[in-house]
Amino acid sequence: MNWSSWLKEYYNDELERADAACRSGESVYDALKWIDDPYLWNVLLWKEYDGFKAIKAAIPDPPDAGTQKNWSGRSGMELGAAVIETYRLLHDKLRRHLDKPFAECAVLDYGCGWGSVLRYFMKDVPLRNLHGCDPHKGIIQVAQRSNPRADIVLSDSLPRRLPFNQKFDVAYALSIWTHLSPAASDTCLAAVHDSLEHHGLFLLTIRPPAYAFYEPISKLPGWDQQKIAETVARDGFYFYPQSYPVDGEMTYGETIISKRYIETHWTDRFDLVDVGMNGISPYQSIIVLRKK
Repeated sequence: MNWSSWLKEYYNDELERADAACRSGESVYDALKWIDDPYLWNVLLWKEYDGFKAIKAAIPDPPDAGTQKNWSGRSGMELGAAVIETYRLLHDKLRRHLDKPFAECAVLDYGCGWGSVLRYFMKDVPLRNLHGCDPHKGIIQVAQRSNPRADIVLSDSLPRRLPFNQKFDVAYALSIWTHLSPAASDTCLAAVHDSLEHHGLFLLTIRPPAYAFYEPISKLPGWDQQKIAETVARDGFYFYPQSYPVDGEMTYGETIISKRYIETHWTDRFDLVDVGMNGISPYQSIIVLRKK
């Protein structure tokens, strides 16, 4: 696709005005908050077009393609095609369930990686209200270079509290609870809960029970589809440990969590207010929780 031609054909006048606003020093939020087409925003973020130089300069650069692929498996507009669907789903759930304007919310990306999703919210929320944390020191350094004006910091792998001196109206965690052990899940959930304002929203992705039969993952040594499905049906939680121990415990692997498990074990702290499916990544079910 010739994105330069596409932008000029459908949005040239609006983008010329936004480009002038960026040249005059307006923030990305102030200059581009008028955008309600997520696919337009997706094209602008990845900068694979000519012209509109002030808009390009105002939007932080993503890391190099190799870093993107190492972290996300894809890069550029190919990665953007996946991320935009996640952003749209999050945006839809927030619009439906927030009890205050999103632009006034303090937002946390828990496990932000290099900021691939966090940057999408720059047109929805002033940059001062966007925050991210991750326990991976290397990727946090990349995130800080790629998003120099955002509040992105290193966190512990098993945090007792998060490294912020404030509460959040919204937190989200993508591809985090898909990998946590039961103990790690409880520890991280408590830390996020403590970081939220009263009635704050927490959106996270989990693997559904059908993941037990997902063919690519079934090639893992000892992955017994039927036994795993039976464990999930009985306990609501299955964890296949991988990687190295943290504080003497295997905390990272492949994790399946049922809706019934959440209703049984998490509703002392949260109300389960919504669920959703990502059509691009159906094995990343989204759960919407509200702090009690």
